[in-house]
Amino acid sequence: MKQNRFLYSIKLIACLAVITIHAKFPDPVGGYIAALARFAVPFFFAVSGRYLLSGVYTTGEIRAKAARSLVKIVKTTAVVYAIYQLYSLIYHLIIKADLPAVFADRFNAASIKRFILFNTSMVIYDGSYVFDHMWYLFAYIYVLIFIVIMAPILKKIYKPLTVLLLLSLHILTWMQDYSLVRVLGLSLTTWYVLRSWLFTGIPYVLLGVLWADVIDRLKKDRSKEDCEKTFSRMRTIGICSLFLGIVSTCIETYLIGDKDIYFGSFFMVMGILLMSESLSEKGKSVWKIGKEASSNIYFYHVLILAIINFGADMGVLPDIPVAIKPLTVMLLSLLFFYGLPQGYHRVVGAEKD
Repeated sequence: MKQNRFLYSIKLIACLAVITIHAKFPDPVGGYIAALARFAVPFFFAVSGRYLLSGVYTTGEIRAKAARSLVKIVKTTAVVYAIYQLYSLIYHLIIKADLPAVFADRFNAASIKRFILFNTSMVIYDGSYVFDHMWYLFAYIYVLIFIVIMAPILKKIYKPLTVLLLLSLHILTWMQDYSLVRVLGLSLTTWYVLRSWLFTGIPYVLLGVLWADVIDRLKKDRSKEDCEKTFSRMRTIGICSLFLGIVSTCIETYLIGDKDIYFGSFFMVMGILLMSESLSEKGKSVWKIGKEASSNIYFYHVLILAIINFGADMGVLPDIPVAIKPLTVMLLSLLFFYGLPQGYHRVVGAEKD
């Protein structure tokens, strides 16, 4: 991401918000907070798309930029996955589990098939950490592969494809409790089918690509002063869209309960994008935390939560009340991934001086 302070700040807020999905506040308020947090992963996809192909239009340029991002995210995913598997091994050794049985339960044919198709299954989680948040990393890998393959025609098809997949995602999500939609034997209203690289990853990344094209065209065709006026008007619309998204998400939660995404999530993401240009240089400190720590907070907050829960089960850590557990995980995440690294760098810098 380029130096957009506003988006870095929102990225931090989004990563902290995800924690409230995995460590919920008590209901009924906790349910609504978790629902509002559902904007986070679509936002991650959209902001990735915002800077993925900005300023590039030829097949070679598209493939080159997507390939560089692909290499980077594959390396990141490998590290994150390895760390979680190491924790899983330690966990199962401590509880003296039957390791061959655990392996067979996780890496059977059905589990591998679901993982390959939809980026989720016990291939990426197990009893030691029960959330499959790593699906996002694998989904983004799939999206980048899709972009590399479709590069020759991407700029021709991405607008209608974005609209088609976004409508499919949000309409089918609403239909989950009311109708079973099958195509070629596949239930399109199953939650993990919709929350996948195809229905969530591709459209929201392409939404970011579309937004980048809009901004690039504005900056190319208009003067700096005209752009600033346009961005200011966009900010007003964005605030309204964000408010609409919050209200819509709360209403949808009341009507259809807990889902992986809402129409309101879309309006929240669009509101953020609309505000992002006029507020790109705003902020003093929060954006720095977002830039330095937000990715690791998302990657490893589940690990922190798992250790807290396992420690409490083993009697070596206190049992944290549900009402403050989300805040505890947030504070620990900020400490481990921003506070301690910053303190270390300051000490090292002081010693060098």
